[in-house]
Amino acid sequence: MRGENRRGRWCAVALALGVSGCAHQPVSPPITACAAKGQWVDGFSAKPVAEPMVRAAKGGVVLLGEQHDRMDDHRWELASLAYFARVRPGLVLGLEMFPRSKQAALDRFVAGGVSEADFLKQTDWAHVWGFDPALYMPIFRFARDHEIRMLALNVDGALVHHVAKVGWAGVPPSEREGVGDPAPPGAAYRAGLEQEMQGHAGMSVSKAGVQHFIDAQLLWDRAMAERIATQHTAHPGRLVVAMMGAGHVEHRNGVPAQLAALGVLDAAVLLPSDDFCGSAED
Repeated sequence: MRGENRRGRWCAVALALGVSGCAHQPVSPPITACAAKGQWVDGFSAKPVAEPMVRAAKGGVVLLGEQHDRMDDHRWELASLAYFARVRPGLVLGLEMFPRSKQAALDRFVAGGVSEADFLKQTDWAHVWGFDPALYMPIFRFARDHEIRMLALNVDGALVHHVAKVGWAGVPPSEREGVGDPAPPGAAYRAGLEQEMQGHAGMSVSKAGVQHFIDAQLLWDRAMAERIATQHTAHPGRLVVAMMGAGHVEHRNGVPAQLAALGVLDAAVLLPSDDFCGSAED
């Protein structure tokens, strides 16, 4: 859903690394000074951050935000994954791209039991994600070659679309794929989603329609957060590195906020950016 329109190349931006005691953060201020290419800066203060990868690796969860169709983002993700795998052996790779119903296919691939072509067929990649698999396959190969468990974070798209039509309250608990009630969004996140809904529709949308759209986004955020939190709680010594659209993590809204509501407060958020000057986004 969100994240497809985000920019992301070259220079990496660190968003609120480390422990955060607040689930909802304000929108970051404009960056008035130019960041050097390859420099890490804090997403809220725009100040340089020293050794963010080292700091992130000491926690329990790292969220990597991407623009799905940008190869440079995926190269950055692969390089980040390689670093975290070296310093935190046994990590788990969480992936927005797959619904949890495809977990068995991910397990077979990592175990070396299926070819890449069969893996794409068994996960129904063309239907559940649809982006060029060449963007992601180097990451999947790295996970397989280094025996890193790939964890499906998402729910089936049919559920998301259904919630977008009838709202979260309109879906019986037995049909929610085990996902709990999402924490309410902060004011800034809600405002952003409302604006995005109006932009998608290109016309006036009813109050109920806007709420259903927000409900669908919160379902997506909550489902991924619960999957990460469950893994984190069951194996507290294992780092979870999760890859997802940037819109799910920016300003510590979305998944970080849902993780905080679930008691996971140490999630680091890392974003790539090609916006060296004047960025108000990251």
